[in-house]
Amino acid sequence: MALAIAVSLTSCNGENQAEQASQTATKEESTVNNTDLQKYNSVFYDYFDTVTEFLVYAKDEEEFEKYKNILEDELSKYHKFFNTYYDFEGVNNVKTINENAGKEPVEVDPAIIELLDYSKEIYDYTDGKINMALGNLISLWHDYREEGLADEANAKIPSEEELKEAASHSDINKIEIDHEKNTVYITDPNVQIDVGAEGKGYAIKKIEEKLREAGLEHGILSIGGDDVLIGKNPDREDGLWRIAIQNPDLKSKNPYASIIGLEDTTVVTSGDYQRFYKVDGEVYHHIIDPDTNYPSKYFKSVSVVHPDIALSDALSTYLFTVDFETGMKVAEEYGADVLWIDYEDNYYMTEGYGKLEQKSEK
Repeated sequence: MALAIAVSLTSCNGENQAEQASQTATKEESTVNNTDLQKYNSVFYDYFDTVTEFLVYAKDEEEFEKYKNILEDELSKYHKFFNTYYDFEGVNNVKTINENAGKEPVEVDPAIIELLDYSKEIYDYTDGKINMALGNLISLWHDYREEGLADEANAKIPSEEELKEAASHSDINKIEIDHEKNTVYITDPNVQIDVGAEGKGYAIKKIEEKLREAGLEHGILSIGGDDVLIGKNPDREDGLWRIAIQNPDLKSKNPYASIIGLEDTTVVTSGDYQRFYKVDGEVYHHIIDPDTNYPSKYFKSVSVVHPDIALSDALSTYLFTVDFETGMKVAEEYGADVLWIDYEDNYYMTEGYGKLEQKSEK
């Protein structure tokens, strides 16, 4: 979880966190580098089952409302299209595709086709670790987690037989995409699509593009904690947004694991401390390692800084499920700055991440 200290955006259900925003837009004067700009905040609760926080520096309220309306329209669209849990009238979404697995192709909006194409690319980039066809296995853990949270005294984990059966239906090649007809067909009735590792980040990337095209030059968009930092921070001489990464040790007196200074980039954290339940004192979180069929046990927290929010989102999950040596090679390959925190509270970081920490302290 990351917290934008200088500008205030607070937590959501996701891994990052940025400035406390009110339900209605609020305004403050920006007094440092751009005295003609005013600071506006707004928050939305109805999309992606999390909190969206939006901070904008604009010349007036009319300009802010323009960006706010674009954001809400795009949030609504992608929330419906990429949803795996809910139906929406007149919309064929990922849930619709899953419900028709083994039955028939489903015609969908091109935005869903684009996401699934991207998901296949991520599958290749990560040697199959990030696999949208793992929905059956992920849903199994999700159901046990929900039951365990509802009845902690009787919380259980799936049996080995259940895990093996669910994992046996995870062949991404069973997801057939017809680009001419805009249809998706899952040929195995037991394969289910889950885009939790890449769907939100991909949607945020498309939303960010819309906002920039509309003229937004300074602001923060935080959706479930995936943070996009647009341009420079007008309230600081150095132009940096100060971002605090949450300490995954929730019992620690220090709430922050790291503070970094960033501009015009993105930051995403994956951690074991947000969506989890306990069985016999053992923590079982939501990030599943397909090599073991169990929640990954390499790290408590992985934070990724990269200009592409879609890649930051996917990489934060991938790097959470591989060892440090592998992760460092991948981080260098993609030019990502990364902080890892393991179960012994050891901190590891790329050289670039270390430089970001030094900047934030000046």
